[in-house]
Amino acid sequence: MYKKQLINSNNINYLLFEPTHNNKHVTIIIYHGWGSSIYNQTFFASILANFGYTVIIPEIIYHDSRESLSNYFSKTIMEQYFWKTIIQSVEDVRMFIQSLSLSDHKLIILGSSMGGFIASGAFVQEQQIDALININGSGAWLTSEEIFQKQGSDAYSDIDAITQLDPINFLHNVKNRPILLLHGQEDTVISPIGQQTFYELALASGEVENSHLSLTLYPHINHSISLPMLENIVNWIEEKFAITENTHQL
Repeated sequence: MYKKQLINSNNINYLLFEPTHNNKHVTIIIYHGWGSSIYNQTFFASILANFGYTVIIPEIIYHDSRESLSNYFSKTIMEQYFWKTIIQSVEDVRMFIQSLSLSDHKLIILGSSMGGFIASGAFVQEQQIDALININGSGAWLTSEEIFQKQGSDAYSDIDAITQLDPINFLHNVKNRPILLLHGQEDTVISPIGQQTFYELALASGEVENSHLSLTLYPHINHSISLPMLENIVNWIEEKFAITENTHQL
C-alpha cells in the first residue's frame, strides 16, 4: 500500500508515492517521455511503491503545467523543443534534488524514452544519484541526434549544447555506480544503438565494473515498456539496494 500526493517544490509540481509499509529507504525519481505527463506514470509508480520504494515524478518543462505545447508530434515543434527540453531538465535536476528531504534514502534516477536521455544526463553530472535506469532512451546523445537526422529530422539548432552535455563525455563521473539499460530491440522511435554505444563506452572506460553495468535488449518489443522489463527493474533494484531472498514476478 502507498499514499499519493501532488506537491510543489521550487515551482515544480511532482507526484509523490510513499509506501505505507515495508519502506526500503530507496527513492526513485521518474522522468517520462516526450509529450507524456506525470499522470501517465501512476501505474508504473504504484507498482514500485507497492514494493516499498518511494517514487517521485516531477513535471518536465514544456509539459503539464510548465508551459505545455500545443502539438508535441509536429515535426517543427519536436525539432525545436526535444533537445531543449532534455537540456533544461538536466539543469533542473540538481536544484530539484536539493529541495527534497531524502534523509537516509538511496536515490535512483529512472527515465523512459526522452526521460532516459534526461536521466542519463543528470546521472553523470550529479554524484548524489546512486543509480541509473534508462528505458528506451539514450546516454549517447550525439549518436542519437545523428540517427534522428538519418531518419529525416533537421539538425538541432545548437549541436554544441548536445555535445557539451553528452553523457559519454562524462563517464569519468560514473565512479562505479550501478547502471541498468533496457531497450526494445525493435524500437523504431529511439534506436537502441544509443544505449549500446553508451554501454560499450562505459564498459571500456573502466569507470564501472561489469557487475554494475547491465544492458538488456528485448526481442519483438518496439518503443514500449513490457512486463519482463518491469520485472527486471524490480529485481535489479532489490539486488543492488534491498536484497531479499526471492526475485519478484509481476
